[in-house]
Amino acid sequence: MARSRVPTIGVDFGTSTTMVATESEVVSLGRDGRTRFMPSVVGHDATGAVVVGEEAELLDVPIFSIKRAITAERQFVRADMVTHTKDVRADTLMIALLSEAVRRATEAGVPVRSRGAVRLGCPAMWTGEQRRRLVKIANRAGLPVKLDALVDEPVAAGIAWLAGDTAPRPDQFRVLVFDMGGGTLDIAVLDVRDRRDVAVLAAIGLPQAGDTLDDAIAADLESMLDVRIDALDNPESARAELRREARRVKLELSTEDEAPITFSSLYFNSAEIWYTRERLEAAFTRQMDEAMAAVGLALRAAKLTERSPGTIHSVAHAPIEKLAAGVDVVVLAGGMAHVPYVRTRLAELFGPTTEIVHAYPAADDRSLVRSPELAIAVGLAQADRFGRINMYRPALDILLECEGRAGAITLYEAFTPLMDQGSLRRGSSDIRYVRTARGLSLPRTGTGTIRVVSHNGSPVRSTLGGRSLDGFPVALDAEKFEFSLYPYGRIRLVDAAGTHEGQFEDWHLI
Repeated sequence: MARSRVPTIGVDFGTSTTMVATESEVVSLGRDGRTRFMPSVVGHDATGAVVVGEEAELLDVPIFSIKRAITAERQFVRADMVTHTKDVRADTLMIALLSEAVRRATEAGVPVRSRGAVRLGCPAMWTGEQRRRLVKIANRAGLPVKLDALVDEPVAAGIAWLAGDTAPRPDQFRVLVFDMGGGTLDIAVLDVRDRRDVAVLAAIGLPQAGDTLDDAIAADLESMLDVRIDALDNPESARAELRREARRVKLELSTEDEAPITFSSLYFNSAEIWYTRERLEAAFTRQMDEAMAAVGLALRAAKLTERSPGTIHSVAHAPIEKLAAGVDVVVLAGGMAHVPYVRTRLAELFGPTTEIVHAYPAADDRSLVRSPELAIAVGLAQADRFGRINMYRPALDILLECEGRAGAITLYEAFTPLMDQGSLRRGSSDIRYVRTARGLSLPRTGTGTIRVVSHNGSPVRSTLGGRSLDGFPVALDAEKFEFSLYPYGRIRLVDAAGTHEGQFEDWHLI
């Protein structure tokens, strides 16, 4: 008897909000029982105890965007107590936040503690080490997930759009997902075939998004108020007020051309100013310039990954408008999708022939509110409905076992980028991932064996020197050894026996 499929549950631990979705609905996680999200905010109450969500938002100086500690590879964050400040482990706060989300989802009847049911989102730019850190945090919070349960957030947003898209499409078309949330901008280039197979040709990210714009608006407000915040009795609380007002006015100006801001009498003498969309866009321009440059890098990376005709140099120096012409649909996701300037800049780049849409959930499901903020959670819950979701960075570890030495040496860690953004910008003629003897502490001589470990269950079909990569014998040389992976799946190994060439088959299936 065939086993029934376990319904998939999507958990979007976002920089600003945390959401849970099933295949049929977005769960109401708000304390009032109606709000669909829980704020991703933490802090400490008067007793020093950790509080999360809505309760943390009421603190004088809450900790926003705790997830950015993983992106920035920080182990500690500065926390404000009643009488002092101290450094607190960021993972402890994230565990508390996710634990509360698990508790609320469980109370709502969603079996998030079931093994094999949960898909968890993460930024596309995260490395294997960052992904493993999130898995450990999730496990301690009560989510029994493994590394293969992670799905890149822009890919999930693309799936949410695909699941609800009913427009006639060709058998193969190209999608660029522009996912600008609170902490990161993630851009993914997807190749979609028969609406069921999603190949990720490129995924690039920047550690700046909504929070960065909030900081820019807050700095602009400070200049308009003409107040020296550092001279105030409590500058941190004053800056927290500026950031709250920056966040609020940013949302209001998504539909209005100008909006009033009234500040407290405690720090700003009840000052009132009017903030305009024009002023917001001026504060946002530099950040969007960098975002457009990242779009260009993602399009170049996609061309290199699909082994497009032409040299690396020609792809790296192709006009961005030419690369953009190959995109059929741009999908907007994340809270920043509401900011009109985002669509304006993308429309200027892609032109009138490229469709720009929001990553809405399925249009025929009336139980779902149509909002791009929900797209990641919905896409995660829909992920298993698709035949294949092929990842841009392979979900496998490549290890070197050396004879007579305990423990394996990691040649490639799953999800590590195969090309860095600096090389793409420079138009390097040798874009690849490479490990050399110098950084590996190899034995000077002897023998070894390459091992390949898949994390998503997909078979790894690869050859090197006419043999399988898994189990390939290596003649060690502490000076000559070099192992390279290229974006389109080429493998190259240099050892004491010579140079060996190979290739991964079905590169995007790994």
